[in-house]
Amino acid sequence: MRSDYGPNKVSLRLAFRPFVDMFQFRGRSTRTEVLSFWLLGLLSSLIYFLYSYPPSAFERVIESIWFVLWNWPWIPLLVRRLHDQSRSGRWAALPLIAVTLFALNWWFAPAGNDLDMNLAPGPINLHRTIGWSPLTITSSIVFVAIIIANFAFYLLPGTGGANRFGPDPRLDAQPALALAET
Repeated sequence: MRSDYGPNKVSLRLAFRPFVDMFQFRGRSTRTEVLSFWLLGLLSSLIYFLYSYPPSAFERVIESIWFVLWNWPWIPLLVRRLHDQSRSGRWAALPLIAVTLFALNWWFAPAGNDLDMNLAPGPINLHRTIGWSPLTITSSIVFVAIIIANFAFYLLPGTGGANRFGPDPRLDAQPALALAET
């Protein structure tokens, strides 16, 4: 039985749930929770960047803290989405390959004037321009494929009913409990 309110509707409660469950790697999450959290992040980032441009050094530090606080909840959320699809949470390590490819390109790609790479962690701003090489081309293709796969994991539908990771989060548990009590 589907609920008319709660897990099936975009709401503030769902938008903040990844912050509440930011260390919860067990259980399942819905696509609606992902959409709510994404919309919350989009709105808050828009407000932040409208009022802090151009950023001062202090605002760059705040931006770094915001980056960590905003990006960490996506990891357990992805693990719970994978659980909803009856997949192992180990697939959530896939973006680490993308980070590794970025680092390989940063340090080992030949210098050139084809591709700008910027890394701005807080008050530090690193910039390097690299040239196209077999390493750069291959790692760029793999990087894009990983980003697309990661995006797909967030949006693929979950399995219906309970699975080995828990009950279906889209089902309303209240009527089931009321039926069990009678």
